[in-house]
Amino acid sequence: MKDITYRNILVPIDETKLSKKVIDNALHIASVENGCIIIIYVEDPSNLKSFPDEFHEKLVNLIIKSIEANLEYAAKQAELYGIEVHTRVVRGRNPGREIINIAKDNKVDLTVMGTESLRSDPFGSLTRWLIAADIGPVLVITAGD
Repeated sequence: MKDITYRNILVPIDETKLSKKVIDNALHIASVENGCIIIIYVEDPSNLKSFPDEFHEKLVNLIIKSIEANLEYAAKQAELYGIEVHTRVVRGRNPGREIINIAKDNKVDLTVMGTESLRSDPFGSLTRWLIAADIGPVLVITAGD
């Protein structure tokens, strides 16, 4: 039987509170496996185009602050655990493709990600897409976990 190790753990996050739960799970696995985590946020500029201009700037600033808070949380928690952490903010119109590229480029052993839509849509479209992309094991964290 081949040894299973999760040394390079990819953690796609967003601006939601669920991201902190995802980060906590990834850090736990990294601490057990003596691994490192790669936290990525993919900024899709087209997501906000449906909002009126007067709300656009305020919403963008709110999202940026939430992402920065999640990245800062990850860095502080990783330091407490003594875990190496790398963070990346990537701009792209196809978050799934960006995540897959980073997973392949970094020889990721495990992807830990969250989904809020598990009950209404079994495996949100991005989650389902990443599982089908065969980038390796994917651990899905839901708000209820």
